[in-house]
Amino acid sequence: MKFQIGDILRVEDRMYLVLGRITYQNVNDHCDWDEYRLQCLDDKREAWLSVDFEYREYSISWVVHHPSVVGYHEVDRGIEVVSGTAGSVDVETGDRANFVEYEDQIEELIISQEIWDDGTEWSTGHYIDEDEFAFVRQDKAFVARKKAGAAALIAIFLLSVFIPVLSVLISSMHFTSTIQKYLDKSAKYSYVTSVTGNEKQKAKVYKAKDSATIDSVSKDIIDAIEGNTQYVQQDDSETEGAVAILTKKEYCIIYPALEQGGILIQVSNRKFAYTTDDDLYDGPQSARHYYRRFYHSTGYHSDANSFSRYSSPYSSYSDSDITYTGTDTYGNYSSSVRQSIIAARQSSGGGLSGGK
Repeated sequence: MKFQIGDILRVEDRMYLVLGRITYQNVNDHCDWDEYRLQCLDDKREAWLSVDFEYREYSISWVVHHPSVVGYHEVDRGIEVVSGTAGSVDVETGDRANFVEYEDQIEELIISQEIWDDGTEWSTGHYIDEDEFAFVRQDKAFVARKKAGAAALIAIFLLSVFIPVLSVLISSMHFTSTIQKYLDKSAKYSYVTSVTGNEKQKAKVYKAKDSATIDSVSKDIIDAIEGNTQYVQQDDSETEGAVAILTKKEYCIIYPALEQGGILIQVSNRKFAYTTDDDLYDGPQSARHYYRRFYHSTGYHSDANSFSRYSSPYSSYSDSDITYTGTDTYGNYSSSVRQSIIAARQSSGGGLSGGK
């Protein structure tokens, strides 16, 4: 039995609306279970109902920020793969995560940890019996609104394809490029080589053309990603020192080539940075030193939560961290670019894009 989007459920003594459903499969035993995203009709608080008919195990939980597991013991761990979705959820079929389950001493309260590639999610809750949740009715008005919304999206898409006058609407749809995608397509840069790291991860190295400088390349990249940096700063211990850029998903460093001359850019996803500690391609020792210090100072500790199942050479890092201020030339430049983009979108009636 699966509940449908728009169903009203009674869970214990409260009424909930089903907003979404995720079906998981445990890689270890190939058993499936469903997680339902719920919204309480009383206070609008969201909850998750876990239904595992295979093991006759049911629970309700709420997402929290890193709870303490003191007084709890681990009861299960493994890898879960998304095998199906419905409604409003932020995962796709094929996504996978490591999970760890904890119980309290009387085996009633539970804490769950899910470790995804882009972050770690915690939830707390408690077990319920099979007779403590049940279908009540379907919210027909909610279902009608969802269908109307889907139909409207299809209509907009068709109009955008077949009616040229809607080109303005299409142009308002905005997607920010990643650093690597920008470097791949820009005529200002040429691909040099790839660096193979641990866990089958790779970084790409590009060379800036013509008479580019570290300053011009750094600002060009910041412009391309519309100032969407988490951390950006120049090595002030060197004249024309390397510039490091950390975004939500990428780590990039712009540095002078040691032998071939010119400016090189190495870019990778953050998993590469976390798991690999190789020398920069054709990079001076000062840039190599800054590459490690900047990442350990800004990105390593949060990535340790996301990629905790992988070993990292930074776990034994002993060098000093940098002092990050966010107010150097490139921090200020990134902030000004980001604010300009936001102001331009607001003035044109556009919204801000987002998502997992």
